[in-house]
Amino acid sequence: MLTCCVLTLQTKLKEIEDAITAAMSEDLIKTDNELFNKVLTVFSVLCDEISELKVTVEDNFYPALIMFGQARHGEEGEVKAGEDEVHIGRMLAFFQDISNFVDRCNAITINMIHQLASLYQSFQKLWKSTFKLVHLHPVFDALASLLEVMITIDAIVIDNPNIITSWDKYKRMMQYVRSDPPRYNVTVDKVKQFERLLVSLDQTIMSAQVFQSCIEQDFEVFSGGDVAEDDEDPDGSDSERGGRRASSSGGESRIDIRTNRVFLEEFIHCISARLSIAEGAITSATETYERNDLVGTAGLYVLLRRLQPSNVPADPVLFKRLWETQLKAPCVTICGKMMWYMPDFLLKYAPMTSKKLHPTDIVQFRREYLHSLDDAFPADVTTAKLELSAWLVRMESFFQPTTRGMGDASRTLSIRGNLILKGLILAKRVQTMMHTLVNLHLSLQIPMPKRVVRPLYTCIEILKAVEFMFARKNPILAESSSHLLRQVAHSLFSFFRPLKAHLEASKKFDDTKLDVLAAVTVLEDILNSGESFSYTRLTVLDLAAQIAMISPDNSSAASEKEGDMDSTVPMGLKDAGEPVKLIWKLRLLSDFQRKIRSACDCSFFYWSRELLHPFLSDLYSQPEQANRIQYVVGGFLDAIKLLRGAQHETDNELYVKAYAEFIESVLEEEIVENLCKDVENDLRLHVHSVHLDHLDAPNPKSADFKVLHYYLDLRPIRLHGKTLGLRQQVTHYLESTFYNLTTVALHDWKTYGEMRNLANDKYGLSLADNHLPMGSLDQGLDILQIMRNIQIFVARYNYNLNQQFFLERRSDKGSRHLNSINIHSIASSIRTHGMGIMNTTVNFTYQFLTKKFDIFSQFLFDEYIKSYLQREKRWYKKHRDDKDVDNKYPFDRAFQFNKDIRKLGVSDSGKTFLDQFRMLITEIGNALGYVRMVRSAGMNYCSNAIKFVPDLNHTHFKFEAYAGDGVAEEKNDETGEIVREQIVGAKLSRETVVAARNLDSVISTLAKNFSENNDYFKVLVKVFQDVTASDEQKHLVNFYTIIPALTINYVETTVQAKDLMYKNTRRRESYFSDDGFAIGVAYILAILDQGEQFDALHWFEEVVRKYKVEEEAYNEKQAERETRKREQAAKKQKETTAELIDDEEEVHTLQLTAKRIELNRREFDLLDWSLNGARIFFKD
Repeated sequence: MLTCCVLTLQTKLKEIEDAITAAMSEDLIKTDNELFNKVLTVFSVLCDEISELKVTVEDNFYPALIMFGQARHGEEGEVKAGEDEVHIGRMLAFFQDISNFVDRCNAITINMIHQLASLYQSFQKLWKSTFKLVHLHPVFDALASLLEVMITIDAIVIDNPNIITSWDKYKRMMQYVRSDPPRYNVTVDKVKQFERLLVSLDQTIMSAQVFQSCIEQDFEVFSGGDVAEDDEDPDGSDSERGGRRASSSGGESRIDIRTNRVFLEEFIHCISARLSIAEGAITSATETYERNDLVGTAGLYVLLRRLQPSNVPADPVLFKRLWETQLKAPCVTICGKMMWYMPDFLLKYAPMTSKKLHPTDIVQFRREYLHSLDDAFPADVTTAKLELSAWLVRMESFFQPTTRGMGDASRTLSIRGNLILKGLILAKRVQTMMHTLVNLHLSLQIPMPKRVVRPLYTCIEILKAVEFMFARKNPILAESSSHLLRQVAHSLFSFFRPLKAHLEASKKFDDTKLDVLAAVTVLEDILNSGESFSYTRLTVLDLAAQIAMISPDNSSAASEKEGDMDSTVPMGLKDAGEPVKLIWKLRLLSDFQRKIRSACDCSFFYWSRELLHPFLSDLYSQPEQANRIQYVVGGFLDAIKLLRGAQHETDNELYVKAYAEFIESVLEEEIVENLCKDVENDLRLHVHSVHLDHLDAPNPKSADFKVLHYYLDLRPIRLHGKTLGLRQQVTHYLESTFYNLTTVALHDWKTYGEMRNLANDKYGLSLADNHLPMGSLDQGLDILQIMRNIQIFVARYNYNLNQQFFLERRSDKGSRHLNSINIHSIASSIRTHGMGIMNTTVNFTYQFLTKKFDIFSQFLFDEYIKSYLQREKRWYKKHRDDKDVDNKYPFDRAFQFNKDIRKLGVSDSGKTFLDQFRMLITEIGNALGYVRMVRSAGMNYCSNAIKFVPDLNHTHFKFEAYAGDGVAEEKNDETGEIVREQIVGAKLSRETVVAARNLDSVISTLAKNFSENNDYFKVLVKVFQDVTASDEQKHLVNFYTIIPALTINYVETTVQAKDLMYKNTRRRESYFSDDGFAIGVAYILAILDQGEQFDALHWFEEVVRKYKVEEEAYNEKQAERETRKREQAAKKQKETTAELIDDEEEVHTLQLTAKRIELNRREFDLLDWSLNGARIFFKD
């Protein structure tokens, strides 16, 4: 049932389509004059078939021939072996179709010549009565169009070398098949039959002899066996034809053409008329297809030369007129990038010797013409752009959905029709300018000057603007088209209505009057019936109009000769030019969609696709012209229709895909990448100009400032099957860049956050959050990096106890800056890695301390060190109550040990064993300082993360229960029982309840970490105390005895390091803080529980006494010197040179002594304070 309904609907639709579109010629020509009907039907059928052939060749044959053998974009290179033969084999059926097509063209050409020659005979009654006064321009136009098709096929084959190359290889391959048919599973007969086909193709299409074979036919031979109904004598009387006579063969007849002076004169007249139209229209404001018609006109001229008798010389005037058309149109683009030149064509097919031809040097003339075209091109394009602007405004005004307020409807329709024609004429003129400029540069191999680049892509913009306007107004055009055609038809018939009335009022009728009346009747039937004007209708209309527009003068003369015509009835039209213009207008309006598509086609840029780079690059330099990008890209996308015509590959979509990717890549390279970088640089400069004093904010008045928002405000650019949004591309680029650069340097998070906000404020770019933890401007090494390389870290960094930061001693890579690590940078790392990293850090530190304590124990186990410590312990115990000692360990004994230990040897870097032991304790202290910093950073992170929680002790915040079903479970810490509490739940979605549970977990974890007070120092002390308490570590009990010597070594090294900081040095020993030694000493004292023993030495009190004694000695020497000076001054004794020198040396020595005392006293005080502060960490 459904199938039946569908078939019924299809039938009805077909009937409607047939009613409103084309109709057969014999259905349109229905008059009482049968002879007239027959003549008009014959020529209209032939013209109609030629039109169909031309549409077929343009849509199917041209693209396939042009694209044959073309490599896909990006794959240009050497052809693989056997690939050419495969291409020919794959398209052999296609070439056979072209061969059949050419055969049909040849047959129609002969038929057309025969029909014209039969009609235009001096003894023909029909010619005498009517057609003596009629010029069948539509018939000759159709014949010219057919010859143009054959000329174009030859030109494509010549222009595409891949066809000839592949064909030659295929013919060579066939030699192997001919020599051994069974091997290729074919018979000898099939090979011979196939070779006959190849020979036919080789002699016509493959040798570019299609046009030559057509014009070299014997046009006087008429095969009686092939007579068709429309090949019969137009007047229906073979006896009166006289132009056909039987030959001796019996099956053939011949037609007199070469001796038919009437026909040849009509032929010349029509060529001259076509040439006159072209000469007047080319370069004028109304030029459309006249330039392309020159190809068919030249084809008609060559055919005329073949039809003329050999003893009749060619008309030099006509040849000269044709030759001089190159002054206005030196070249014609017939298809794609192929150029056709009138002089080359004439010299090849119809040469003539003449010394008066101008120009004589055609190549030089083309170069000069191209040079002048390059100079005038920008101005011409500017004029065309102004015309486009005016046309767009008028199109927008008069093509509104409603005509209310526009005044007279007839006037509005007339304006709409004129605007359609104006758009077509403008598009065709601009396309011709582009074709001529680009293809002449390619043909003559002359580089294109830079000044024509911008006007050239402006031409693309004009064409696409016209096409897009017609596409946008398509609904209104569809409503208006039938009314437009009806209005033109009414205006056209208004010229013939008086003529029909006069003819019908005539009392006497002769053959001429009957034919004219029949023509007017056909005109009336066509113009008043149907809602569309197909090519068939227009052809019949044009032929009938040619008959109806017989000149009054000629008709009167003819009537006087006959003597029986009613002189009161005037014949013909007084102004035949207006109907011709209306028919021309009707032809254009009836098929304006196809003509607009053809006129706005930019597919020839496929062979100049490299121009897309400079086009888009120049467009990017003009941000205010950003909206033109779509037009330029749209022009280059026209080539996709051409690429789809490729038939030598199994899948022509591969061509389309490669070309579309090329256009997208150029757009990315020239527009997207540059726009992304410019937006990023602009944001970066604005942000840095605020923070950096040496940078100023960009000034749009003084700097070369691009207003980039023009690009960002563009609609997505339409590509082949996809769109490209510049705003989305820039947003994605900035998000990726900000994310990647923030991960590389977390301390720049704030800068990129400001750039993100500025992008939103300035350009309206809403960038997604990168969800990375905020860094800090003090960001240093990551906690994981330190933990994995803690042995390197404690050796290369110094610790500051009071301000809690680590500072790099010296950059090994020679950097001018030193890295620093503080609580904030460690807190950022904890935010990244989580709180669990703290326990891992303590574990790594414990493993490190274990290795260091092993070395520490070995040093104190050394016999020399152990004996010294025991000796010093016994000595102090024996003499501490002495008056000179006064319970203070003597400074001199510790100082002497520093000297004596050097006797044991030094390292390559000049370090004694005591220096290395001090460095070991410092590294232990740095490791503990790192643990302290990690603990403080963890508390800092927790406090910042939990600061928005109102009350950590308020345990009834159960978000899961409130979001869910209202059941809260809580574990009692004392009893361990689970207490269930009923509250009012919101009963939200499962996802919300899961989110609430996660929130509860996060808050619980933060509260727990914040409330816990893990003292990692006590843990590390207790762990090592259990080890050092064993009998194997008894040699450590005297460690406190070596501390005085260590402090002296530390102070000497620190004073030297601080002094080197004021000098231009790269030595590692220059630093200003090293509190790791104090923490290390305090930690070891806590482990060994020797704090009281060390306090019993009263070491720092001894240091105070020592430097107090030295200061008193310094004061005494200073007093003695001042006393001596006063005595000399009182005696007025003059000092000798030796005394002056000694005095300067003494002053210098005293100054150094005072400086040394002050520096050493200050460093000992700082060490004392640091050590006392560090020992607090380890007290119970």
